[in-house]
Amino acid sequence: MIIKYVKRIYDRFLKIRGTPREIGLGFALGLFIGFSPSMGLQILLAVFMASLLKWSKITAVIGVQVTNPITAPFIYSGTYFLGSKLIGLEKPLILTRHLTMESLLAMIQQAPGIFVAMTIGGILIGLPLAVAGYFVVYRMMNQYQEKIKARIRNRARQIRQRLKWRRLRRTKK
Repeated sequence: MIIKYVKRIYDRFLKIRGTPREIGLGFALGLFIGFSPSMGLQILLAVFMASLLKWSKITAVIGVQVTNPITAPFIYSGTYFLGSKLIGLEKPLILTRHLTMESLLAMIQQAPGIFVAMTIGGILIGLPLAVAGYFVVYRMMNQYQEKIKARIRNRARQIRQRLKWRRLRRTKK
């Protein structure tokens, strides 16, 4: 059941219109934005950037979905951890079990540092994944579109042969 669902999604993905380059770049952009600390604005940002760059808006939105309610805690904690280590945050964010006014104020005071750490971590993790995502999607789309073009050429050749055969039969009569 899950395999059928994944196959259906894959088949629909392949039918997205555009060149392999546009589709791959849109997906890479979405992946990159998915690792940025802009949750809530990611889709808008991806569509806006893809529109400006004339890349696939649909695949940009699909790429952004790498950050979802299931993966977000892992992605954001990873980007924060990496970024905080690189910029040398003295006091890393430590969440307490109970949210108090004091702990909330401490988090608000640390917000700029947290945002910077997550941005740097997001760039360092998101950029290589976006590059890899581009090449995977580009190759996948290129192979699919070449297969479709070959089918069309084959079908056109068959039609030309039938027409030629019919013309020959008519001239013989």
